[in-house]
Amino acid sequence: MYLTVGITRERFRELILVRLGEITLKGRTREKFEAILIRNMRSALKSGGIEARVERGFGRIFVYSGREAVPLLRRVFGIWSLSPAVEVEYSTLEELLSISEEVFREAVRGKTFAVRARRIGVSAFTSRDIEREVGSRLLRYSAGVDLEKPEVTAYIEVRGRRAYLYTEVVQAYGGLPVGSEGRVLALISGGFDSAVAAWYMLKRGAEVHYLFCNMGGELAKLYTARVAKVMADNWSYGYSPKLYVADFRPLLADLARKVDHRVLGVVLKRFMYRAAELIAREIGAHAIVTGESLGQVSSQTLVNLHAIDRAVAMPVLRPLIGFDKEEIIRLAREIGVYEEASLVREICGAYSYQPRTACSLEEVLVEESKVGSRHFESILGSMEVLNLRDLSWDDLAIPNVDIDSLPRGSVVLDVRPTEKYSAWHIPGSINVDAERVVELAQRMGRDRTYVVVCDEGGLSREIAHNLRLLGFTAYSLRGGIRRARRQYSKLLGAGERNGS
Repeated sequence: MYLTVGITRERFRELILVRLGEITLKGRTREKFEAILIRNMRSALKSGGIEARVERGFGRIFVYSGREAVPLLRRVFGIWSLSPAVEVEYSTLEELLSISEEVFREAVRGKTFAVRARRIGVSAFTSRDIEREVGSRLLRYSAGVDLEKPEVTAYIEVRGRRAYLYTEVVQAYGGLPVGSEGRVLALISGGFDSAVAAWYMLKRGAEVHYLFCNMGGELAKLYTARVAKVMADNWSYGYSPKLYVADFRPLLADLARKVDHRVLGVVLKRFMYRAAELIAREIGAHAIVTGESLGQVSSQTLVNLHAIDRAVAMPVLRPLIGFDKEEIIRLAREIGVYEEASLVREICGAYSYQPRTACSLEEVLVEESKVGSRHFESILGSMEVLNLRDLSWDDLAIPNVDIDSLPRGSVVLDVRPTEKYSAWHIPGSINVDAERVVELAQRMGRDRTYVVVCDEGGLSREIAHNLRLLGFTAYSLRGGIRRARRQYSKLLGAGERNGS
């Protein structure tokens, strides 16, 4: 709690003492970095509806606000730590000691404590004088002095005729102020990896905008925009991050028809990189950012990454290249995107049943030439740009089409490729191409209940949503076939089904 409880002196002011991290090493450019940091701090405070005066001091920034500003400021990159404090004015050492006793006595009551003093500038007393004298005065309220592991540490920072008294040091995230290191465009899928990669670039001072190559539909866009919205609201202070949404569905369909499916993932990534490079140049970004981690999936082997990188001239930054999945998920929880990202599902049609882990550049170029670059004109022409700050969570509300079990008498439409359907499927389900689902449902009638299934539940969500818009009763099986195989007994809880 704040140390000012029970104190009535008018000269005591609540504030937050902000310590700088890497900025202090910047030499001649330090003033520029501090100015950007203060701009971002004001942006964070404004986003939380907090009015506060922000002042710069030597090695510190002072925010005259209550404790409610701490969670906001903690997420401003460039800040090393913060302390809710009271600022006091004094004339003599005796007055400072008396004030310190008054401020700290309730905090140390019945607890072990230590006093740590720091003095900036010239004075007639030393930091050790303050520690010794304040410690002596607080001893009678406490359970004793413990310099190794005190329950309470009384901090006193003296700057001229002002002193700053506090008991807490709240660790922030360090890094550099957002906007101090230029602009990048991050490829975002809505999953954990791309969001955490973007977070690391924000931490290093880059202004991050996002590109989503939409291979699903309206729901895929909404799920991804919600993840980007968390990043914008919680970490992207000082600028207005944008989400660029490119419709990749026609391109994906063309690739699926013409390209060897074993290399489709690599060819698709090359098209995504090219789209990112075009948009990055348009918005003045100097690099593309991805969430790729070495060896995590087939397209992320060194050989395949080499083939993908050759599609663009712009630098491709991969902050997570050495991370494993557990580390990435832990960070996703820490930065607050886990819940939204865990709802995102891959669009199954974008991935091969048996992808190659080592595609030569030559064979990739041969397969890529079957499609060419004619899709880019329509992709760029239909680009949707979302200002993430302007979007409300109501704008991003998602209709719930997921279902956990099969209603009795429902028609199960399996939209996976034939080879996957043949390997395993829900008994009684109908294998149908995703593009022909509406046609089949219209033939079967609107008096039926349809449950669409795919590998992971991403594509089936889009199809079920589209069926609902056409007046059908339709659902998507949550988690797709992969989850269904693990929970088959629960899946059929609504009644036994006949099948092949």
